Amino acid sequence: MYIAILLYDYLNTFFRNEFSIALFELGFMQIFEKLVEWITIHWVTIIVIFHISLSLLTSVHVLLFKENERTSLAWIGLVILSPVVGILFYWLFGINRIKRSALKKHPQSLKKDFRHQETRIKYHHLPKNWHSAIIAGHRINPVNYVADNSVEPLINGDMAYPAMIKSIHGAKRYIVLSSYIFDYDPLGRQFINALTQAHQRGVIVNVLLDRIGIGYSWHKSDRALKKLGVRTARFLPTISLTSIRFINLRNHRKILCVDGEVAYIGGMNVSQNNVVKSAVHPINDIQFKVTGPVIDQISQVFIEDWFFATRELIKFPRYSIKTSSNSVEQTNDKSVIARVIQDGPDEHHNRIRWTLINALVCAQTSVKIMTPYFIPDQTLMTSLHVAALRGVSIEIIVPEHSDIPIVDWVMEANFLRIIEHGIQVYKSKRPFDHSKIVIIDDIWSFIGSTNWDARSLEFNFEINLECFDTNLNAKLTKFFTIKKQNATPVIKDEINGLPTYKKIRNNLFRLFSPYM
Repeated sequence: MYIAILLYDYLNTFFRNEFSIALFELGFMQIFEKLVEWITIHWVTIIVIFHISLSLLTSVHVLLFKENERTSLAWIGLVILSPVVGILFYWLFGINRIKRSALKKHPQSLKKDFRHQETRIKYHHLPKNWHSAIIAGHRINPVNYVADNSVEPLINGDMAYPAMIKSIHGAKRYIVLSSYIFDYDPLGRQFINALTQAHQRGVIVNVLLDRIGIGYSWHKSDRALKKLGVRTARFLPTISLTSIRFINLRNHRKILCVDGEVAYIGGMNVSQNNVVKSAVHPINDIQFKVTGPVIDQISQVFIEDWFFATRELIKFPRYSIKTSSNSVEQTNDKSVIARVIQDGPDEHHNRIRWTLINALVCAQTSVKIMTPYFIPDQTLMTSLHVAALRGVSIEIIVPEHSDIPIVDWVMEANFLRIIEHGIQVYKSKRPFDHSKIVIIDDIWSFIGSTNWDARSLEFNFEINLECFDTNLNAKLTKFFTIKKQNATPVIKDEINGLPTYKKIRNNLFRLFSPYM
């Protein structure tokens, strides 16, 4: 009897639960059908509300975290006008995630070797009119000015590459090399062979290549170095869905340091095109051979970049006067006072832009600029015009035809605004000139990888050398004068005489200059 009662209770509970479940499922199906029916009727309203909400959220984010007004307005306009694409693009490419990532990947201990405040700033017997600029410069970028350096200009790959390869062949302990483009051509293979031989001699070799830049050679150089045992790393890979948001943030720095004794920086990639005498598509450029204590600052930038890319902290020998005096790389002319200015989306503010503005304020007689891409923002443009209004002679050389036609159109659109107040612009004839120098008066110069455009000043990781030296300025002025002889001045009447369709085209693309 007891078993029968238990069986009855079990069956009663089972059928009651099953009935309840059936009722629940029936109710759920009715609710689901009603929801689908409602969505079908009101889908347009739902999409509009969703788009408005997401657009407002994105616009608020732009207002809170974007500093540049034109850039903010452009993003908000794109977000509002474009139902999906604008919002997607902003959340993928418009947010600077590099700074937060860099703060994690760049511990402050990594920077303390040469980034520290001093209670007393060394003026190194520089002219008094530059003392205020030195104070401001140290606050913009807390890196010390160091004396007793040599900076030697090397014109084109014809001069630069043999010197660089010679230094690699002479390496005893360490080599670090960073390049945006590393072509797998006869010149690139010379570098690969030299680096491989150094590695086989027991030299520690680290090569850092930009993930986008090595795509120009279909990754052949990278694979060849790895195959031969040379350690390489890729800066900000963009092959995954999570990393594609960094595609617009590139390492544009060009660095070669050997044994703490000699370094090379500038705008020159590793490419046969820079060997002008034999190149099919020649590119003019200038590289700089550096010796002296400022090498420590240059190598430190590479150490930070390598750590950023690999999470590995490498060692590099510090500059030594004794070591340098015994080196074949020594030079007698060590009169340059210099320091490194590194910039990128991981820095707190635009150090290179501020450094340029700071120097332009101090200009008394002349400013000479060479750059392949001259698309300054309004702040830099105003600084140039103010200097011109003070009576400072300002001359700018840009290519007549660069390697990016759209940039040529934007520069042409800006010419009328640039040449106001007596600023002179010259267009150099072919071959395309990739040189990047700024010369102010007879004392200050700025050399390195930075162009005068938003890409260099906002998005790219760049390195420049701020130099004080009359001898260096004399060499660079001579170089500039020779370049000017092969250039034609921009004349107002010629710009005004352009066909209407070119004016419309040029000014249309000028709207996108904050992103070029």
